[in-house]
Parts: sequence; structure tokens; C-alpha cells
Amino acid sequence: MYTQSQRTLALLFGVICHLSFAAAVGSMMWKLYLGLQGGPALPFPLALGWDLLLILQFPLLHSLLLTPKGERLLSKLAPAALGSDLRTTTFAIIASWQIMLTFLAWAPLGAVWVEWHGFFRWATTLGYVFGWGLLMKSMADAGLGVQMGSLGWWAVFRNRKPQYRNWEARGTLRYSRHPMYLAYTLLLWTGPVWSLDHALLAGIWTAYCILAPLHKEHRYRQRYGKRFQRYQETVPYFLPRFPNPHKEP
Repeated sequence: MYTQSQRTLALLFGVICHLSFAAAVGSMMWKLYLGLQGGPALPFPLALGWDLLLILQFPLLHSLLLTPKGERLLSKLAPAALGSDLRTTTFAIIASWQIMLTFLAWAPLGAVWVEWHGFFRWATTLGYVFGWGLLMKSMADAGLGVQMGSLGWWAVFRNRKPQYRNWEARGTLRYSRHPMYLAYTLLLWTGPVWSLDHALLAGIWTAYCILAPLHKEHRYRQRYGKRFQRYQETVPYFLPRFPNPHKEP
């Protein structure tokens, strides 16, 4: 089905994808925990404008690539007639580079407002670690192959066409329709160091985490019809609702 050169190219895309993903997670994990301190020093008005560009480039491009037009664009970005098959891999690479750009190129806006110590540092750190755990679990529930970009390159490397898993409300998706966005929001608002930088990023990206799933749900209603509509009627949009074990059936 695929030539040896195509399979080798897919492997190269896979290596780039997963190294980029690891670097993106590492940079986000470290810089958020430090309150986005450290980075290029720019005068305040220029730093603010630059940081706003960094904040906005991720949700704007990320959302664009999830549209039909964006999917067509992704299908053209890999050579050797592999664009469509490597679409999830290319998407993960671009998203990882966007995250790295945001956190590694961030220009600090000023001094730290507060840095918790003692009990509050342990409490906020625990919340931060829990947020990362929730993110990893929700990604697994949604399908790690798509979320991490391995679905495309791994299938081509094994000389198979990529097969997308049918949508299913499993794990965290049974309690919240968008647990990944909830986990991102938790990450944005925990951590022991707070500054203008942290507050600016947290405020804008939280708005994105709350509003962006509306676009996703529109796509899912078109794709899965009444099945997804019934899911919307029973599972809350954002904040989870857990079944009451004492409630009579």
C-alpha cells in the first residue's frame, strides 16, 4: 500500500511529532509553575503586545485547523501524497510548536505578585499536579492516537490506512463533555507563583477553554446526529456532575 520511502517519511514525522509534544508539555509545565517568569526582556508596551500575540496565535490557528478548510490545509502539508493520512500527526506537530512558542518566547511583564510557601505552596502544587493527571486521563479517554498525533504516522509506518475510533463517552467523558478543556483551565489557575503574566494568560485562555468546545459540539452534532444530542442532554457541558449513590432509581 505504501512505499518504503513513504513509511520512512511517516517515521520521521512521528519522531518530530513526539519530540515536539514532549518539549511542548515540558515548557508549559515548567513556565506555568513559575508564573511565566524568565524569557526575552522587552520594554513594557512592546512586551504586552508581543505576549498578546503569543496568547492569541494558539486559539486562532488551533480553531482554524479544526474547520473543514483547516483540514484541507493540513492534508497538503506532508509530502509524498501522505498529507491526508498524516493529518493528525501534522496537527499535533503544529499545536506543539504553538505551545512551545507561547511559553519559551514569553516576555515577562513585571514582578511576581505572590509566591506561595509552606502549606499553600503544597496545596497549589497538588492542584497543579492533579490538573496534569486529569489532562492525561481525558486525552486517553478521547483517544491518545488522535491527541498525540500517533494515529497517522503509526498506521502508515505499519503499511495500513489510518482508522479513526468511533466516538464513545468513556471515562471522564461520562461526567463532563469537555474534560480536557476543564483540565487546561485547572492548570491555568493553579501553581504557586502569580504575576500579571500568569493572570493575563489564564484569563484569555480560560475564555477560550469555555467557548471553543461550542465549535467542537457543532461538528459532533453534524457527524453523530441524535446520538450526540442525547449525550448533550445527559452530561454537563463543562463542570462535572457525578451520580449520587444514595439517590433512589
